[in-house]
Amino acid sequence: MMKAGSLVLKLTFAGVLLIAILYFGLSLISYMMDPYKTTVSYNYVSENAVAVSGYVVRDEAALEGSGDLVYSSRSEGERVSKNGTAALIYQNAQALSDANLLRNLEDQLEQLVYAQSLAAGTQVTARLDDEVVSALVGFRETLAGGSLTAASDNAEKLRAAVLKRSYAYSGTGDLQTEIASLQEQIAQLSASADPGTTRVTAPEAGLFSSLVDGYEGVLDPEMARELTPSAYKMIAPDPEASGVCKIVYGSKWYFLTVMSSGDCKGLDTGSKIVLRFQKGLDRDIDMKVDYISPAENGQRVVLFVSEKYLNLTTLLRSQNALVIFDSYSGIRVPRSAVRVEAVPVTDADGSPVLDSNGEQKTENVTCVYSLWGVYARRKPVNVLWQEDEFILVAPDETYLAAMTSSDAQEGRRLRAGDQVITAAADLYDGKVIR
Repeated sequence: MMKAGSLVLKLTFAGVLLIAILYFGLSLISYMMDPYKTTVSYNYVSENAVAVSGYVVRDEAALEGSGDLVYSSRSEGERVSKNGTAALIYQNAQALSDANLLRNLEDQLEQLVYAQSLAAGTQVTARLDDEVVSALVGFRETLAGGSLTAASDNAEKLRAAVLKRSYAYSGTGDLQTEIASLQEQIAQLSASADPGTTRVTAPEAGLFSSLVDGYEGVLDPEMARELTPSAYKMIAPDPEASGVCKIVYGSKWYFLTVMSSGDCKGLDTGSKIVLRFQKGLDRDIDMKVDYISPAENGQRVVLFVSEKYLNLTTLLRSQNALVIFDSYSGIRVPRSAVRVEAVPVTDADGSPVLDSNGEQKTENVTCVYSLWGVYARRKPVNVLWQEDEFILVAPDETYLAAMTSSDAQEGRRLRAGDQVITAAADLYDGKVIR
């Protein structure tokens, strides 16, 4: 015979189990009848842009010179004065080797003389420490940025700074002997230097570039302003072009490309536009439209111009870029989260506003719903930009300003990080979701 206590325990357990089954069953039915989905909203920047490819165009000329043993102390993009030395051409390898040794000795002499001029003391060593740190940071930044030319220049500055610091540590007692020795070596090398060295000079002031690619006589701003799309496709470097280096003149540079006539609808001569290049320039460039050709087979030649960063373009030629027409910054939400609803109109006291027929006035409000505790809360928004899968929105400040208190405004303001409801049946403001 079953004991009464055991029977009560089993009945209690069965009752609890039945309640749990009913709870989960009702929850499942409720979900099936009124499912909802949420996603997190977040800040996002979207751009209306077109990808293009083209050429960097400058007013430039190659500097001729005979010989393969070319040396230049000029940095890429460095300004050269009229008749200033752009490069030196040596007649043989020994002459180039002697010249490099002479330059190295002169650098050492300059550093020794600098070290000798220093007075011992903490202020001097502290200043040299700062110089070493600054050179080290500059070298690291240019190396991380991928500019080997700039990194090489900063490496030389770092080496010089370290040598000066080491001389300051060792004192200046023996420096005079070293200086005298270097001066004697420099005098001997200078006296025996090969007189056949050729000096290449700049005919006009401009920026130095070591790259001669054959486009110098093919691409120039005046020619670019006469191009048609069919002529653009025929652009090619001159196979006969030569030069030991080149000089870039003026202060402007250009980007030449071909775009579809449809993409050119938002462009006018003189209008400003933003270009983002895929290599060589690590920033968005503000440019102006300098020239748009007549349409040909649904295409147009477009020439953009800028007066900034010319010294950073001397090694650039063929480039891929984004032509950015507009940029929008807002809160990204799925398209399914944005709704347009008829919302009752109230006055400043919250009382209903009636129309001429005595009925409650309504106005269409663009909004999203987000979770507010266990409730769905309507939040008015303005649409900034639309894509196939998402919409960029911002809080509707005009709608919010009509609310009676700052707490009410903040409670209705959409923010990045809100749980936005993307799907729900019979959704309305204040609906219990959880």
